[in-house]
Amino acid sequence: MFKKWFSRLPAQQQTGAGSFSEKLPHKILVGSHHKTGTVWMRNVFSCVCERLRLHFFAGEQEKLPRKFDVFMQNHSRFMPEKFSDSIRGVHIIRDPRDRIVSGMYYHQKSKESWLHKPMKVLGGATYQEKINSFGTMEEQLMFEMEHSGRWGINEMLSWDYSDGRFMNVKYEELIIDHDLRMFHEIFTFLGFPGSVIPTCLDCAYKNSLFSGNIEKSVHVRSGKSSQWKNHFNSDHKQRFVELFGGALVKLGYEENDLWAE
Repeated sequence: MFKKWFSRLPAQQQTGAGSFSEKLPHKILVGSHHKTGTVWMRNVFSCVCERLRLHFFAGEQEKLPRKFDVFMQNHSRFMPEKFSDSIRGVHIIRDPRDRIVSGMYYHQKSKESWLHKPMKVLGGATYQEKINSFGTMEEQLMFEMEHSGRWGINEMLSWDYSDGRFMNVKYEELIIDHDLRMFHEIFTFLGFPGSVIPTCLDCAYKNSLFSGNIEKSVHVRSGKSSQWKNHFNSDHKQRFVELFGGALVKLGYEENDLWAE
């Protein structure tokens, strides 16, 4: 549907070239967490900035250049009080159970530097060495839950969900947003004027799994929701509740912890 509608727009609106002369009403912050669509969001918003000739930065806030339009932080480590300009942001979360499954597969193969540095907490082994040392997937999943998964989930739980300057969005809603209604809502909330929304949506479409443009990689294995149902056994469920009881309720994925029974 979006592809047919977009093809009918004038070429100038499709490319975004020279179509954006207004100043954004807010500095834009894009927050994610490990394995919640970080690479996806970076690709979408860097595409938008390239098309509209805006300044995009991804990294730590301490290194944020003075001149920027869109700032992405892959652990949502923002210090809003240090911004002198008005800000608007989008914050992406994911079902913690799927975050654990995705992390387990990713950490077995990824070349990210931190995975290959000896860690005292692991007796001098690297994270990748340790997770691959277990003989079964069940053990690997438990390890991931108690380590990197735990760090990332606690990070999601510590976010201030009452901050009205941010739109909190579930990864699961975005991966089925085939008609880009959610993306349209995001770009509108962030303050992009209507004249450039088609350009923003084109970037969102071309960088989404459902476009067919994205190949599977170490970063993109499946993307489907509720993968945990095929991986969690009773021990995993019990341990999850021990570690994160109430987390799924707070994040809006369950009404209580009875899912584990």
